[in-house]
Amino acid sequence: MRKILILLLSISIFSCIFFYKDFDIYMTKKNIKISTETVKQGELFVVEYPKKKDYKIVFKKSQIKLKTFIYNDKKITLIPVHYSTAEGNYPLEIYNKNQLIYKKDIKIVDGNFKKSYITVSNTMKEKRSSSNMKVMTNKTAEAKSNPIKEKLWEGNFIYPTEDKKYHDISSTFGAMRFVNNKVVGYHSGMDFPVPVGTTLKATNNGKVVLAENLTTTGNTIIIDHGLNVYSAYAHMSELSVKVGDTVKKGETIGKSGNTGFTTGPHLHFTISVGTTFVNPRLFINSNIIE
Repeated sequence: MRKILILLLSISIFSCIFFYKDFDIYMTKKNIKISTETVKQGELFVVEYPKKKDYKIVFKKSQIKLKTFIYNDKKITLIPVHYSTAEGNYPLEIYNKNQLIYKKDIKIVDGNFKKSYITVSNTMKEKRSSSNMKVMTNKTAEAKSNPIKEKLWEGNFIYPTEDKKYHDISSTFGAMRFVNNKVVGYHSGMDFPVPVGTTLKATNNGKVVLAENLTTTGNTIIIDHGLNVYSAYAHMSELSVKVGDTVKKGETIGKSGNTGFTTGPHLHFTISVGTTFVNPRLFINSNIIE
């Protein structure tokens, strides 16, 4: 009888252990939220989990080091999908220390990008040489290397040009770019065909982390909006702000121009998560984080 009681007790203990383990896994999965499981090329998704947890998020198709921030009563990670990422299903993995606690396939679908053709002189082409591109890439990467940990932006982002007649952009985000009939990559933002001297506005609240002339992008401003989100404004004629300045949504930051690698006056406007460019319309058309 005693042996039977011991056996029953042992079974009960092991049952409880497995029950609590399964329950813990269930609660862990319940507390992890993914904004979407289907993402277009050049867009993003958001992972949320309880503030008290310290998880490691792995998405191998990300081209940046993922950064997690405390926002209100939770932790959030913005995960951008590069516009060159091939369509398909890719695993998102979440670890508690070294233990895999959550796995979900994220489906990457076609971004429906257009093609963009421009013709430039050899002198202009040199502005986009590998050495000049490297300087520009290093400068902008450095400016984006230490993101503000608080969310500075409020609500939807606005167009950097106030006049609605310039909201019909001349070159779309993600367009495959051909220069003198050779593919050079994808268009990283939106081009607004504004005349030289058009007043430009900050798309949302933030802090200026770059304001200088670069050979490729001309007079350039980058604003840190917090949580690893940045906006940038290129080819400007005048800069009205400097590094370290705090700007408000709609505040004048300078004037449009025709500096750097261009085929005519326009504003090249980008939004990125870290150094990965995403479609600016995501932030203009919706409030990414409530």
